[in-house]
This record gives sequence, C-alpha cells and structure tokens, in this order.
Amino acid sequence: MSLKTGNSTLIGKGPLLVIAGALCFSTTGTSQALAPEGASPMVIGALRLWVGGLAMLAWCAFTRQMPRIAVWPKWLTLISALGILIYQITFFAAVARTGVAVGTVVAIGTSPIAAGLLGALFLREKPQKIWYPATFVAIVGLALLSFSDNIKADPLGLIMALIAGFSYGIYSVFSKSLANKYSPVQVMTVLFAIGALLITPVFFIYPTYWIASAPGVLVSLHLGIITTALAYTLYLSGLRLTPVSAGVTLGLFEPFAAACWGIFLLNEPVTLHQIIGIILLFSATALLALKTK
Repeated sequence: MSLKTGNSTLIGKGPLLVIAGALCFSTTGTSQALAPEGASPMVIGALRLWVGGLAMLAWCAFTRQMPRIAVWPKWLTLISALGILIYQITFFAAVARTGVAVGTVVAIGTSPIAAGLLGALFLREKPQKIWYPATFVAIVGLALLSFSDNIKADPLGLIMALIAGFSYGIYSVFSKSLANKYSPVQVMTVLFAIGALLITPVFFIYPTYWIASAPGVLVSLHLGIITTALAYTLYLSGLRLTPVSAGVTLGLFEPFAAACWGIFLLNEPVTLHQIIGIILLFSATALLALKTK
C-alpha cells in the first residue's frame, strides 16, 4: 500500500491486531490441557473469570473507564453474565472430554448459529438467508463428529460443547443492548466480575492446591491475562481499525488456530470423520462471517 497518510498505517495494523487477539483466544483450551494434574474444568473456568476480571478491572481504572454498575439494567446484565459463566464451565468441560481441536471448533462454530436462533426469538431479528444453509452444514459437521470412532469425542463432551456455543449465543444476544450504551471493555469487565462472584464457591468444592505450584500460577496468569484481558484488548482495538465484515472473518483464525494447537502441539488423535466435521463446522462459520454486514 503506497498511501502516505496516517490511514494506511491504521489499515495495516487493524487486521494484525484482530489476528493477534484471535491467536490469544485460541490458546484457552490448550492452557487447560497443560495445567497441572488435579486441575478441574470448574476451577479452570473460575480462574479465567477471576484473573481476567481483575485484569480488565485494573485496565478500566488505569484508563479511567470504571463502569457505574448501579445504573446498568440489572436483568439484562445478569443474563449476559450467566451466559459468560456457563460458557466457561461447559467449554472447559467439553475440551477435557473431546480434546482442544474438536471442543473448540464445536463451541465456536455453533455459537453464531445459536445467536441467530436466539436473536430471532428474543430480538425479532430475522436470520439472513445464508443462516439456513450454514446451519445445515454445521449440523452435518456435528453428525460426523458424533459418529467418530475416536474415544475422546464422546457424546457428553459434544453436548457440553454445544451448551457452550449456546451460552455464548445468549451472551452475544443479550449483551447487544449493553454494548450500545457502554464501551466493550466496560461490558466485558462487568460481566466477568459478576461471573467471577457467582462461580466463587467452586474454589471450596474442587481441589485448588495445584494453583500454588509454578505451573499453576503460569496457567492462571495465562488464562486471565493472555486469553482474556490481552485477547479482548487486541481484538477490540483491531475491530476499530478494520471493517466489521473483515474483522469477523479474521476472527475465524481462533478456531483454526485452536484446532492446530490440539492436533500438532498436543498430538491429539483425529479421525477422518473428525477432520471432515471440523472443516464443515469451520465452513459454516465462514459462510456466516463472509455474509455478515
């Protein structure tokens, strides 16, 4: 690009920031796989909410964007926070049972499908025409994953991944009104803070001794700072400098990278059924992203 104005620099930085944010997001499931023995999905999810919420709260204080939660719509905020909370629990549970590659692609791949359905029910937003073939492709992909002979892709894990995608759809739909009134950083800070408070009892139910170890500390910091605070900061900063359609499409780097982490870094076994299913789910998400205005 030969433009000499400041805009040329911004156009170049935007996509790179979006990809960097998606790359940070993609390591969420891998961090659990590398956690010390004894780490449960419930505690992993709670740590991400607590450490991530505190990191984002510190950022709001540093940038003087502290949200005034007292004036926020209570039920809308609570439902959105519950969507984030349930997503953390079910996502990490799904990844533990199905592996990083399958669990992440199913959860992320079905979330826009769920958001379209929930948007039609609660916001009276008619899905775009592309939503229907994309949903069909996603269902075929899920069916292939269900018929896989890989022991890691058990039905319960797939169900948990579907619940995770549905929960993320709840967050996406009900937080839309919040995002129209407050900055994205403020919205995520409030939702993560509420989710962290609600999930606190798990620290007294499940083993937490592993958190005090060196690997436990690293995993906790990675979950909260890299996959949450830094990921959202990079991603949202990139979206401000990138057309929405391009930004959403670039965000597809997250499930793609997560699948690569699982297959090539963690050496997760995959079958032909799983590979085809992953490709179909990824394609369904791509169809929606490419056609989203």
